[in-house]
Amino acid sequence: MTMLSSWRALFVREYLEHRISFQWVPLGITVLLGLAGLSALALDRVDMADKVPFLPALKIFEMGYLLLLALWMAYLAVSLFFFFGDAFHADRRNNAMLFWKSMPVSDLKILASKFAAGSVMFPVIVLVAAMISSAMLFLLINVAAFSVPSIQPIDPGAGVASFLELSWFGIAYYALGILWFAPFFAWVGALSTVFGRWSLPLAFLIPGLLSVIENVAFWRQGPNGGYVWQYLSSRWNFGLTEEHWTGVIANPGLFRAGRTLQDLVQTIDWTQMAVGIAFSIVVLWLASEYRRRRIA
Repeated sequence: MTMLSSWRALFVREYLEHRISFQWVPLGITVLLGLAGLSALALDRVDMADKVPFLPALKIFEMGYLLLLALWMAYLAVSLFFFFGDAFHADRRNNAMLFWKSMPVSDLKILASKFAAGSVMFPVIVLVAAMISSAMLFLLINVAAFSVPSIQPIDPGAGVASFLELSWFGIAYYALGILWFAPFFAWVGALSTVFGRWSLPLAFLIPGLLSVIENVAFWRQGPNGGYVWQYLSSRWNFGLTEEHWTGVIANPGLFRAGRTLQDLVQTIDWTQMAVGIAFSIVVLWLASEYRRRRIA
C-alpha cells in the first residue's frame, strides 16, 4: 500500500465509522431547519414581522448567518469532544488495530489520521451544512418579502457578496478555533488511548483535581483560583469580544470579513497558539508510543 493510498484508506475509515454524527445528523438538522422555515411561510407565521420595527433584509440575513455559524460550531465542538473521547481507542474493540499494523501502518500515522479527520475533514462537512442552512435562510427571507411589506427582497448582487464574505469569515473562524482548541482535543484523545471512554470525564476531572490540590497546598499564594485555573480559563477564551460583535451588528453596511478577521487576529494570543499546537504534537506522539509499546 502506497503512502497516499494508506492515508486515503485511513480517512475513509474514519468517515465511514462516524458518518452518522458528521453527515446524517447535520443533514437531518438542515432538513428540519428547511421544513421549519417552509412551515412558517405556509402557515403565514411571518406576518408578525410587519408589526415590529425591522432591520433591512440584508442585515437580517447577515445576523442569521452568524447565528447559524455559532450554532453549528457549538454542535461541532460537542461532536468532536465525543469523537476524540473514543477515536484513539475504538479500533481496539473490533481488532481493526491488528489489521492496520499488518499493512504495516504505524501507530503515529493511525492517530495522526484520526486527529486530522477530527480537525479538518469533519469541520469541513459541518461548515458545508452551515452554508447550506444560510442559503436556505436567504431564500426564505426573499420569499417572506412577498407577504410582509416591511421586508424588502435582498438585492441578488449584495446577497451573493454578503454570503461570500460571511462564508470566508466562517471558514477562517472555524480554522482558527480548531487550532486554538487543538490541545484540548489532543488531550482527550490521548486519555482515550489509555482509559477508553473514561477519557470523557477524566478530561475535566484531572485538571480540576490539579486546580484543587494547588489551591489547598498554596492557599492565597497566587492568583484567585490558582495558576492552573487561571491558565485553563484563559485557554477557554476564544473569539471576538462583545464590543466587536456589537460593532458588527450595529454596522449598517455590508459585512466585511477582512475587517472582522483582523479584529479576531488581534485578540488571539499567538504565543499560546504556538504552545498549544506544540503540545498537541507531543501528546499525539506520546499516545502513539503508548499504543506501540503497550498495546499488542
